[in-house]
Amino acid sequence: MVIGQPDGRPFPRCQGTPRRRSLAGHDRLLAMLVLGIETSDRPGSAALCRDGDCLAEVPLELDGLRHAQALPPVVATLLADHHVTPGSLDLIAVSRGPGSFTGLRVGIAFAKTLAWAVGCKLVAVDTFEAIATETSIDGNTLWVASDAHREQLYVRHFNRQTDGRWQPDGEHSIVPCREWCEARTTDEVVVTATPDLLDRSSKPLEFHIVCDRPRPGAESVTRLGHDACLAGASDNPTTVEPLYLRRSAAEEKRDSSGANS
Repeated sequence: MVIGQPDGRPFPRCQGTPRRRSLAGHDRLLAMLVLGIETSDRPGSAALCRDGDCLAEVPLELDGLRHAQALPPVVATLLADHHVTPGSLDLIAVSRGPGSFTGLRVGIAFAKTLAWAVGCKLVAVDTFEAIATETSIDGNTLWVASDAHREQLYVRHFNRQTDGRWQPDGEHSIVPCREWCEARTTDEVVVTATPDLLDRSSKPLEFHIVCDRPRPGAESVTRLGHDACLAGASDNPTTVEPLYLRRSAAEEKRDSSGANS
């Protein structure tokens, strides 16, 4: 993967062992310069935050391009517009899934490469937690749901904490769409980007559907990564992987062909 500047020139190449900066001290942590990357869905976005404040969030203008083609120049321009060099980044926060297989793979690979090259910290953020963070509702519980295809959903439940933040309640699940929707009650809220998928039941649905901003943004990924780093969390750039809840259709087809040959 080539990470370049807006004029096409590559960033200066790191020589030897990547520099590992110390983030010791609470003041240093609060002053972190954080790059956020979100590629779990189209179009995706990138964000830059300093001292906990978002400087900018920009969409990946795909226009027929793939995430792998659009992400490097968008990040390079975002940093250049704010007079930030890659080496001055303290943290890279990246959405890890669930989501698009290809999008997640591209975003994680880019974040890992850049974090290792400049020697900054890396935090992989749960995509559904980023979606929950952007949701404005009055209740204290919600579900995040996305299309898992094959008449199935990826879902995860969240509870609101006393500080207003959403805390995951249990792990991600893959559930049959119709049966899961029919089991929801009138006081439940489901946040989704695919409301039509939830409305295939043979009986009226009783729960509330929210789709005001059902896809995650890089700003939320950045803030969650910042908070996680303040709490002492970080991921190893050499080992972090996307969160895939199932194998891709191509992998399953390949395995099926191999078994039948």
